Amino acid sequence: MSVALFLPDNTVLVNFARIGRFDLLRLVAAGRSTWCYTVSQECERSSSVEGLEQLTEAPGIFGEPLKLETPAEYLDTQVYQAQLRKPGDDRASNLGEAESLSIISNRRLDATFVTDDNGALGFAVTNGIKHMTTWDLLKLFVRVEKLDRSTAWHYVLELGGHRRRYEELRDRESFYTWLESADSLRYIP
Repeated sequence: MSVALFLPDNTVLVNFARIGRFDLLRLVAAGRSTWCYTVSQECERSSSVEGLEQLTEAPGIFGEPLKLETPAEYLDTQVYQAQLRKPGDDRASNLGEAESLSIISNRRLDATFVTDDNGALGFAVTNGIKHMTTWDLLKLFVRVEKLDRSTAWHYVLELGGHRRRYEELRDRESFYTWLESADSLRYIP
């Protein structure tokens, strides 16, 4: 399993910590993934939340975080953050996503965005960036027989995936059908 993953936010990490399955992330990500500095800091803060202690393992999986290096990367980060910002967002909102997008585009990285954040997903779709969600990762683990489909469905329910915008996660039958398909989730803005 060789997947180049780039974590632009904390959501997928938090999901895998909530279900206690960082072992699965380690299988697919260790040595083949990265994150930016802002996300590493977000993860460190979240690791002190009860039930999310597994987040302390993230640096061992995702390594040294990438930092902005050039004036172009700093400028693009500001532009991307402004594009991702919604009314009422604070100054730090979407900074990890913006940093990640800037690093990916400026360094021309062949990376897959791994996020459950709808704004970041929409931006990735619009800009032709490969992307995966928690649900896509669960599908991958079922397909490579590291997880059975019943357990994967249990995780979807535990994480509230059935309440999201994806038809494929609405009920067990739809989910099982999707697991057997070659399709990705259909992002519905």
